[in-house]
Amino acid sequence: MEHLTRSKWKLPLLNTRQLVVLALLMALSIVLGRLSFSLPLLQIGFTFIATSLIAKWYGPLWSMLIAAVMDVLKFFLFPTGAGFFLGFTVSAILAALIYANGYYQQDHVSWLRVIITVSLVIFIVNVGLNSLWLNMMYSRIHSWQTFVSFITPRLVKNVLFLPVQVAMTYYLLNNDLVKRVTQQFFSEKRGNNDQ
Repeated sequence: MEHLTRSKWKLPLLNTRQLVVLALLMALSIVLGRLSFSLPLLQIGFTFIATSLIAKWYGPLWSMLIAAVMDVLKFFLFPTGAGFFLGFTVSAILAALIYANGYYQQDHVSWLRVIITVSLVIFIVNVGLNSLWLNMMYSRIHSWQTFVSFITPRLVKNVLFLPVQVAMTYYLLNNDLVKRVTQQFFSEKRGNNDQ
């Protein structure tokens, strides 16, 4: 058990194949981010697909590092009128950490594991922290009532989207192609021989 914990919390060197897959996943994250659609103060997107795969294959430290880089990169590539806000970078890092703790080193990710992981991201990050950041950015009055006005529509949207995200994540992480890529590029033996 100690070996698993130690290997989970190190930043391993990546071989060429792993770097190429990572670059493709980062590009996929940018594309999925552009395909999302927004309502006032709400955004429905599918970047969780790329983040989940990065978390499964690269572990917590790489996932958090990539989440921070991607958040800043997306802002500079596609700036919004609101400006850069560090809180959303913190949210991206925390979401990546939660996903990695749920999916990394899992040959088969169970329904329960996916439900718990996605629920933690949705309620702690998407609903809680992101509502707090929006309240800080857009409200001049920082009170419980204004926070509730930001959190309520986000809560409704995320509760409705929860089963969709859980199903998509479960089938994505457990499909045959992902398992083959895991075996070919990310298994211990293959990773050590490809350095």
